[in-house]
Amino acid sequence: MASDSPDKPPGHSKSKRYISKLLERIVSSRHMTANGSFNPEACSDLQSSQAEMISGVLSLSTKNTREIMIPRVDVVAVNSTIPLKNLVKTVYDAGHSRIPVFIDTIDNIAGILYVKDLLKIIIEKPRKFDLKKILHRPYFVPETMTLDDLLVEFKKRQLHLACVVDEYGGFSGIITMEDVLEEIVGEIKDEFDENEQPEFTRINKNTLEVDSRMTISDFNEQTGLALPNDEFDTIGGYVFDLFGKIPKKNETAKHDNLSFKIKDIKGTRINRIIVSILKKDH
Repeated sequence: MASDSPDKPPGHSKSKRYISKLLERIVSSRHMTANGSFNPEACSDLQSSQAEMISGVLSLSTKNTREIMIPRVDVVAVNSTIPLKNLVKTVYDAGHSRIPVFIDTIDNIAGILYVKDLLKIIIEKPRKFDLKKILHRPYFVPETMTLDDLLVEFKKRQLHLACVVDEYGGFSGIITMEDVLEEIVGEIKDEFDENEQPEFTRINKNTLEVDSRMTISDFNEQTGLALPNDEFDTIGGYVFDLFGKIPKKNETAKHDNLSFKIKDIKGTRINRIIVSILKKDH
């Protein structure tokens, strides 16, 4: 698999400087220490939105690509031999500006298709269409790369998308500049996101509906609960383990004082889960 990954991880000091610059754009100098880091003791006058952005910036150094990437099962990718007509339909249905292209298997990413390049091909109407000729070189990053390092690399390389690989070199998913920025400013909506369900919805005091891709750390932060996240990154992974099998719609699994009901599942993939806080037996 061809790679455009850095020869060595970016230095910590470079990421730290970049985070300091981000903080400087949110707050004034009085909120910073002499060495350029954020001073939490001087934040009483900050608006809640500023405080949330600061929290997001500071979290970049503690989160890695695996935690927020789009997993391979959700990635829209195409084979390099796809006919032009089918490719156009896939691009139209997906609504993405960049799409990974693979040879034979998704673990062998050949490059990234920029939709603007495809538009030029459609206008020219060539007799023969070779998708590989218009691909951009893919940029690969490990699952363990921190988001602050990734943001620095995106800026340096002028890229908006990276392919995430696991320790064996297999394709894990993709991560975009938008994904990283959402960690700072919150969810970014566009016209293609209109029908997307929220990641987290509180139905009532003791009942929640969550997207299976929600990270356990985010779930714990929003609910005040303490699900273990040492073995699983997402709620979906945790619930799958509770069942010990592929669950069916409306099936329920319980653990301690929590109940997990499958609201939506397609094939082997859990999509939406109803979490209920049960009354403890006395």
